[in-house]
Amino acid sequence: MKFLMRLATGQIALWCTFWLIGAPLALVWDASGACIVACGVQQPLVAEFIIAVFALASAAIPFVAVAIWRSSSNYPQQAWWQKLAALGAKLCAALSGLLAALSVVGLLYLAYDIIYAALARD
Repeated sequence: MKFLMRLATGQIALWCTFWLIGAPLALVWDASGACIVACGVQQPLVAEFIIAVFALASAAIPFVAVAIWRSSSNYPQQAWWQKLAALGAKLCAALSGLLAALSVVGLLYLAYDIIYAALARD
């Protein structure tokens, strides 16, 4: 829990937050999202697992995006390349957080639609 508090306040180094937490989480999110769209899984249990992984990653990415944003604000910016790295991390975090938040909204809409259809059938 202490680690999550340090992460949320930007006290973890930018390289650690971006490369060790943000990038692998984004890869999991991308792979599970691509699998939802393109894999055509036939077994319901596997499909449910992939959707669950996508939903968890979609919920975690906005938190990690805020952590990257705050960590990049604490990043030393004396040289031009340090300013560019901090700006790039902020832009990446903002875009990823926005796309993940939109994915959560889409998942909630699909869940509502499925529940509504199940209730209407009864």
